[in-house]
Amino acid sequence: MKKVLLVLLVVAMLSSFFVGCKPKPQPVSLTIWHSWSGAELDVLNEAIAEYQKQHPEITINQLQVPFDQLQNKYQTEAAAGGGPDILVGPADWIGNFAKANLIAPLDSYFDAAFLADYVPGAIEQVKFNGSMMAFPQSTECVALIYNKSLVQNLPKDTNELVTLVDSITQGDTYGFVYNSGFYFTAGYFFAAGMKLFDANSDAIVSQGDGGVKALTFLKNLASDPKFIVANDYGKADSMFKEGKAAMIINGPWAVGDYTNALGDKVGVAPMPVFAETGNPFAPFVNTKDFFVNANINDTQKKAAVDFIKFMVSKDVEQKFFEKAKHIPSNVKVDTSSDLIVGGFLEQMKTGVPMPIIPEMGAVWDPMQTAIDSVLASKAMPQDAINTAQTTIQDKINASRGQ
Repeated sequence: MKKVLLVLLVVAMLSSFFVGCKPKPQPVSLTIWHSWSGAELDVLNEAIAEYQKQHPEITINQLQVPFDQLQNKYQTEAAAGGGPDILVGPADWIGNFAKANLIAPLDSYFDAAFLADYVPGAIEQVKFNGSMMAFPQSTECVALIYNKSLVQNLPKDTNELVTLVDSITQGDTYGFVYNSGFYFTAGYFFAAGMKLFDANSDAIVSQGDGGVKALTFLKNLASDPKFIVANDYGKADSMFKEGKAAMIINGPWAVGDYTNALGDKVGVAPMPVFAETGNPFAPFVNTKDFFVNANINDTQKKAAVDFIKFMVSKDVEQKFFEKAKHIPSNVKVDTSSDLIVGGFLEQMKTGVPMPIIPEMGAVWDPMQTAIDSVLASKAMPQDAINTAQTTIQDKINASRGQ
């Protein structure tokens, strides 16, 4: 009987010991690639520091890559079995990444209760062939950003815009520094009536006269010496922050830096209506997303998803909203009192969802070439849009093995 009691005592002591000694979390190292800078990067650094404080077993390494290089860098390295655990990028990368099996489906990591706190449209934007292939951090589009000390009455249409710019431009201060990148000008192509794809995802950019109208409009702006129209993001960005541009076109990601430079002089409103058609500017509406690398093991994926959940939590999204003017996907963040964010939300009402099909990847370079060639007087608008049509469709056919 004594032996039995002794055995029971030993078992009880061992049980108590093992219950009190939880397994020590295994160290995990995560790598995230992004193109954030300025206020966005400041918030990211704060969030990483806080997460690592809460999870001392987690080490998070980050690499800042220029946006125009980030997609290709990820594709190249992930295709070779490498790349980061987490990538930050727009939803229009989803189609090509998913087709090449470079990103992991995330449906099993986010249940309905969690998703209930997020904008339904943002969640739908990251779905490809029925699977959630990324998690939306924020929603974005471009709009008119203006200096209130230089612009008192906003132009209603593009005719009024030209008149206003001609009255503002003096010396080294310009009324409008217009980034002519296709992403920034697409809203006028769509307002002019151009469409990208038909029901079979074949290119139709030269169908109708929308593309010609938009290219002619851009050429006319560029011919006006009181406008600066160029595919130079850095120049437009710097001139606005220095108070040398009364108006530019940009997205919410830039506003944190603008308000740091100009304070309460910064305003945001929808771009002027396209006077020739009477249609509103119709920019791409896109999400900025977290992708998880398909190459990493389950342990890494679980750790990556946990960090993503932290990054889209109310507290972190609140900081991105307040400091970097991100439009949060988390509905618990109240943006109602922010006039700047309100300007972007107003512009989104006339926007078009960014296509996330693989064919979208064939559009960017040919459309940019069309714009650049017209602005440089190397091609007439009709010839430029015809060339873009042929090049886009050739790229689409090649991707399909045709």
